[in-house]
Amino acid sequence: MQKYVHDLPLGAVQTCWVLAAVALMLAGFDVVNVPDNQLLTVAEHLGIAMLFAGCTNLLVFIFNKKEMHGARWLLADGLVTALLSIFPLFNKMLIPSVIPLFFGIWELFLGVIKFIESTELYDDKIKGWQIFLVIGIVEIFSGVASLMKPVEDYVGVNHVIAIIFFVQCIGYVFKMKFYNHLVVKRGKK
Repeated sequence: MQKYVHDLPLGAVQTCWVLAAVALMLAGFDVVNVPDNQLLTVAEHLGIAMLFAGCTNLLVFIFNKKEMHGARWLLADGLVTALLSIFPLFNKMLIPSVIPLFFGIWELFLGVIKFIESTELYDDKIKGWQIFLVIGIVEIFSGVASLMKPVEDYVGVNHVIAIIFFVQCIGYVFKMKFYNHLVVKRGKK
């Protein structure tokens, strides 16, 4: 007999996702306060936030892969984010104009992953699949928008990157909120 776990207190997974959301939000605020020509000064902070978020998803996958709907997409998200964090962490030869392109592609790719994940959650009749769909669509749009020069010129490079990190932060908050719907625990007979 399977039983959905709904009214549990904040668990370890949810706490990890809250911490990842906070790291991404702080990175977003960090980049907002930096002039466009000094973005390289916060590249390490952005990379650390990405690495933490990616490793969080990898740990959640490792410990919950058999109990969680959409766990493979969480693995893909974690691997992509953790591996791509190497670029801002260790590449000191960045050209500031490449930075929004890099983060835009990251955002676009994760949006596609969440969009596909939402279809799997829909097929499994998981409550909250629509939220993952909306987050995926928002990530796709913000990723595409960050690749457009007029958007970058209008809001500024640093704000484009901050928006990407804020959208990622919101995604983690929703993962945390709907985690109990994603996990199936085996009940005792």
